Amino acid sequence: MEIHTPLQIEPAELMAGLSRALDLTEGEPMGHSIRSCWIGMHLAQDLSLPPLVSSDLYYALLLKDAGCSANAAQVSSWFGTDDHDAKSDLKQVNWSRFYEAVRFALRNAAPHERFSRRLGQMVQLSQRGLKAAHELVAVRCTRGAQIVRSLGWSEGVPDAVLSLDEHWDGSGYPQGLQGQDIPLMSRMLLLCQTVEIFWRRQGPEGAIRVVSERRGRWFDPELAEAFLRRAQDPSFFAQLGQVDTPEAIRQFFPSVTDAFRKVGDILHTAEVFGQIVDAKSPWTRLHSIRTAHYAQRIARDMGLPPQEQQEVLLAGFFHDLGKLGVSNLILDKPGKLTAEERQRMERHASLTYEILEPLTSLRSVAFQASCHHERLDGSGYAGGLAGGEVPLASQIVAVADVFDALTADRPYRAGLSVAEAFQLMRPDAGTKLNGSAFEALMARPEVINEDDVAWGEWAQ
Repeated sequence: MEIHTPLQIEPAELMAGLSRALDLTEGEPMGHSIRSCWIGMHLAQDLSLPPLVSSDLYYALLLKDAGCSANAAQVSSWFGTDDHDAKSDLKQVNWSRFYEAVRFALRNAAPHERFSRRLGQMVQLSQRGLKAAHELVAVRCTRGAQIVRSLGWSEGVPDAVLSLDEHWDGSGYPQGLQGQDIPLMSRMLLLCQTVEIFWRRQGPEGAIRVVSERRGRWFDPELAEAFLRRAQDPSFFAQLGQVDTPEAIRQFFPSVTDAFRKVGDILHTAEVFGQIVDAKSPWTRLHSIRTAHYAQRIARDMGLPPQEQQEVLLAGFFHDLGKLGVSNLILDKPGKLTAEERQRMERHASLTYEILEPLTSLRSVAFQASCHHERLDGSGYAGGLAGGEVPLASQIVAVADVFDALTADRPYRAGLSVAEAFQLMRPDAGTKLNGSAFEALMARPEVINEDDVAWGEWAQ
């Protein structure tokens, strides 16, 4: 497979590509955020927003769901259902109306369980009350703003993400802001994502209806009017239907400026998205980060050239990106997975590739990351590759991934000691796992903890 230099990618394209992972976490199909961005950029033109504001809006629309993994485990636990299903359903609900919020809770309380279990789940939800909804939104928005800020933008972009769920009439969360007190970009984010969701589910008529009904309640009346004027163009929704990948919004890519120098650092961005993945389950805290560290250490000690070390590092950060599309009912299950659940879990490997595949400059890394469960004897997944068909970077990440999974706590067992992990891995070295990579890991078996993962010290 052709090797590219990972650093050669535009920040605007990179964020558009990675937004596809965030879509999955919110129970939406890949392309939701890109389409929301396309809608927002047209409105920005209609409103004659200054270039710098439009640039900030572009990134805010793509990263609006950056904190979505932070409340996934809570949603799944509190409702007793697939977090993706609950989140997707919530997007269609006017949850600022009490009776609609109650209907949503009743509909999503352990929907596939027997009545007694559903009743117990409903009681727990009623005890949490509206405070629970506030907490879930606050966690998502606050964490999202922190993540966006860590990527290097000025306060306008993280502030927009923080106030995404505020409503014009003051009925939103997390601060109950009202009217002009809500940042303009936040008002646009809420409008654009709602338009995309109702358009995709109910067609142009649904999008127009929801904006008309919530104008002056959820939505800034002037922004709502601007959209309704734009929606009169019959080609608008026809063109929206063609928007799916980063290439479809290339015309709106902001210029690269000094403000985005940190954003353009693919290593830093990959690390941040690894943190987003790890936040989805309390059992995977720092897993992607540690795996990347171990893999990079192994690659260096094996004498790989610097560019290949970099690709190993990126593959480590990205290897579980597809887990954002796996339900927390599966990720956090304390017992053995059923055959169907295991199939859904194994789907995360190919999802990783699907997320990254549109980014041409990262296609080799996408393949390497997606092959971390392949095994040399052909017994792995998702492609059943064997021997030299498995990229070396994938073989290295596989060793790092297995080691970290064994030494970390899981819902079904406590973490093993280093010696115990090596004892379990040794029979597979040279048969399923790369023997040289395993030997390199054994030579430097220090377990990486949170104090060891400060950015910059190890990525040289």
